[in-house]
Amino acid sequence: MAESSEPPSPENARPHRLETWTELAGAVILSIAALLTSWASFQAELWDGDQAAAYSQAESVRTEASRLATRAGQIQGGDMLMFTNWLSAFAAEDEALQDFYEQNFRAGFRTTHAEWLALQPMKNPSAPRTPFSMPSYQITHEEQARVLEERANAFFLEGQEANRNSDGFVRVTVILAGALFFGGIGQVFRIPRVRVALVVVAAISCVWGVVQLLGLPVN
Repeated sequence: MAESSEPPSPENARPHRLETWTELAGAVILSIAALLTSWASFQAELWDGDQAAAYSQAESVRTEASRLATRAGQIQGGDMLMFTNWLSAFAAEDEALQDFYEQNFRAGFRTTHAEWLALQPMKNPSAPRTPFSMPSYQITHEEQARVLEERANAFFLEGQEANRNSDGFVRVTVILAGALFFGGIGQVFRIPRVRVALVVVAAISCVWGVVQLLGLPVN
């Protein structure tokens, strides 16, 4: 006579259902964490590329700005030398030599010098002491260097922002690695309470990683 099989008692079915749910939850958490880890790593690499490009542009532009600033300093030095020679001729009351230096002034400085002389600086105490203090005294290279320096600073700030974003995505991968670890090791333990605890920790880590991701810009 065949033995009759009895249905499992509620006490025996409850651990089985708990084991099934923890296995299912663990599998879902592992899948989500693995997918988000790959995506966060990809985003970190993209931001690393943007950082490198921005820093490279900043260095290139700053090099050009430095070259223009050096050239501006050379031009100003030449203007000051010619003006010093002109002052010596003026003090010696050598008009021919004064005219010679004035004719050999740089075009932009010649105009400024003429405007300065029109103010009668030798008699007018309110006039600028030298033509270099005149608003019209400008060196194109100096302004170009200033513009390029501002552009280089902007590129550098972009690089810093990209670096912060990359670090943020790397931080997320570390958090999600915790979810993968606890979710994976939770499948090994057979003690229900330990298994549930590890799956809960994995779930919390995964949710924390998702929250961190939502606060990061997508490249």
